[in-house]
Amino acid sequence: MKAGTSVLTVKIEINPRVHIGLISMHAGAPRKNGGLGFAVEGPTPSIKTTSAPDLGVFDRRPKPMREREIERLRDQLEQIKQQLDLPSAATFEIAGGFLTHCGMGSGTAIKLACIEGLLEINHRTTGRKELIRLSGRGGTSGVGISTYFDGGFAFDLGVVGGKSDHFVPSSIGAADTLPLQLHRQSLPDWPLGLCLPRKCEPKTQEEEIEFFRRATPLPSVKSYEAAYVAVFQVLASLMEQDYRSFCQAISAIQESEWKRLERAEYAPHVDHTDKALRELGVDCVGMSSLGPLLYFFASSETLERVRAHSEQLDADIFLTVPNNSGRRMTSI
Repeated sequence: MKAGTSVLTVKIEINPRVHIGLISMHAGAPRKNGGLGFAVEGPTPSIKTTSAPDLGVFDRRPKPMREREIERLRDQLEQIKQQLDLPSAATFEIAGGFLTHCGMGSGTAIKLACIEGLLEINHRTTGRKELIRLSGRGGTSGVGISTYFDGGFAFDLGVVGGKSDHFVPSSIGAADTLPLQLHRQSLPDWPLGLCLPRKCEPKTQEEEIEFFRRATPLPSVKSYEAAYVAVFQVLASLMEQDYRSFCQAISAIQESEWKRLERAEYAPHVDHTDKALRELGVDCVGMSSLGPLLYFFASSETLERVRAHSEQLDADIFLTVPNNSGRRMTSI
């Protein structure tokens, strides 16, 4: 960095997202993947990007990414810097309680925030589609890229299928074309909680890839069933802001084949925790993405009761509300 050049720091606060489920996971489908989910307020992490002579990524969270994941992110950011011929490198500091590989959508949100920060300190502006293209995310589901920018609830119809019956997680899903968004809306201000069972070990990227390899493709009828629940129950209940029907829909999604297979990866702990949450009075329980994070909706009184029982549940409990605004950026 040249002498006299001012140091610019940009801070981006990002929100976790809950991924309700994937839909079209059968062979020969006209469209594959597709998904639905929504953003929540916390635990909220921050990505602080500061101009620097050399590029570095520092994960300050209590439970950071693995070293090889940090190196992979650093290499990807270096490639973007060179590709766009950006004059300034940067250091990226990740802080907060945002957890990796547990179903909060950390991979997509952190990478997008790092790229936005890098462009911002270099006074480079670009459109949303270009940011997503640079990130390489959104190849499996469009929920994470939508909620990063806008928050709220997002429902997408995946990408054109037929060419390949190879299904992979979002961490390596090719984003040649973005998922086709069917619907986006604000989520009603329904209080909810996040529950991370302590006995469930989050999966590595390699383990996620292996799960997709052995679990797909599904029989076509299983995709049809998931699509019906997604459209006629989850989507309809949100459009009508019908809380009771929405909770019934979340319960129904747990019975779909793809979600059943995801939940089975953490048996019996997830099912035991699910049962315990229901006994405490919550209205519905779902598992986000490939887990092991559980989300649950309930009255404020019931949510406080759940938090008071966190030790009996042997789980970390976060009480939150939907986020309908997306990431927040400030210059320091």
